[in-house]
Amino acid sequence: MQTVRLILGITLTLWLNCGTALGFPTGFQVQPVETTIALVEQRYCAANPVLTSLQLKLKLRYKNVGRQKLILYRGHDLFYQTVIRSVPDDTANKPYQIIFTNSRYFDAEFEPIEQPSPGAVFVILSPGAVYERELMVGVGLAEGGATSNHTVREGRHTLELVVSTWYQSRPLAMRLRQRWKQKGLLWFDPLVSLPIPLTIEKPASPAPCR
Repeated sequence: MQTVRLILGITLTLWLNCGTALGFPTGFQVQPVETTIALVEQRYCAANPVLTSLQLKLKLRYKNVGRQKLILYRGHDLFYQTVIRSVPDDTANKPYQIIFTNSRYFDAEFEPIEQPSPGAVFVILSPGAVYERELMVGVGLAEGGATSNHTVREGRHTLELVVSTWYQSRPLAMRLRQRWKQKGLLWFDPLVSLPIPLTIEKPASPAPCR
């Protein structure tokens, strides 16, 4: 089962990276899904004596901005990229960005994906309708102003997500799209959220992480 999990993780990472430029599907039409994020909670804690962790609770919002019903996966298997970019300022620090991939994967869904019609792990959005879910993102704070691939420094930034909407094979997605077309359009390409501002200010004495 660990091997299957690893293969799925690699597959979705490649889907998010190779088929997109920071998540934008190549050669694709205007997306009928508007994806936005809102910062619900921003917490700092001490992961160890030399590393502070920034934990962000985000609300991810999908809105159908097209003219037909959309079918979106809403199960517990989710892969996403977090993109944090610094905002240029008057200091000597060079602008930077970090991109890291997160996943939330379980061994089995509570019902089969492939069915005659969309089951409970899917939501059907009429034009103008909205679906929301929450997720947690964690990143380390750089010490002394230096950054790495997984740390950020204090200051003003922007935050966006590149979110998978499908974790099974693309042939299965195409087959289900055809089968369910009377119910709506099954969407399975990655989605990119609109960026939001993020100000990072390390507290003097963060509490230990729990």
